[in-house]
Amino acid sequence: MPIERVGNHFIEVLDEDGLRNLVRINAIQQICDVDELREETYLTVASRTILVRTPLDGYGRFWRTKHQGAD
Repeated sequence: MPIERVGNHFIEVLDEDGLRNLVRINAIQQICDVDELREETYLTVASRTILVRTPLDGYGRFWRTKHQGAD
């Protein structure tokens, strides 16, 4: 799977080159799915854009878990 949660504050993202990126969830500046088929997602982290070959819908569980109970 191109994205996986690691602990409480990080996700591991597999980019288009097959490289693993460990990203702090609150460091993500932007998430965008601009491709027509919505099969790919672009993450902007620390001014670097990472292409992840997974739909944006796959990220929802990470944000819900992070913000759960914050209200």
